[in-house]
Amino acid sequence: MSALCLLDLAAVFDTADHELLLRRLECQSGLYGIPLMWFQSHLLGRTYRVIYASSTSSTIYIVCSVPHGSVLGPLLFVLYVADLADIMNRHGVSLHSFADDTQLYLHCHRDDTTTAATRLKECIADISH
Repeated sequence: MSALCLLDLAAVFDTADHELLLRRLECQSGLYGIPLMWFQSHLLGRTYRVIYASSTSSTIYIVCSVPHGSVLGPLLFVLYVADLADIMNRHGVSLHSFADDTQLYLHCHRDDTTTAATRLKECIADISH
């Protein structure tokens, strides 16, 4: 038997914390100085508004997210969720990902389903933190 949890991480694109992502770029990827400032300028200070016919919406300041449709977007997404594998390993849960769809699973015996479900639940709680 297997216990399975399916996650759709699409919201991560829209909720990625800029400061956390920049810290990960610096600490985990070794970026600093001008290259880190390029990423900072790519992420911070973005706005959007809608113009339709002669009407213009108010300006919205984007305080989190990875830019959609950019070449860097998928790379930044991967860097942002890179520590998922570490969390899974701590709980003995296997991970399979494709783009923003993630499967968490673990194999168990029929009499161990409650324990497996508990481990999966604890793993998901750690991910949410």
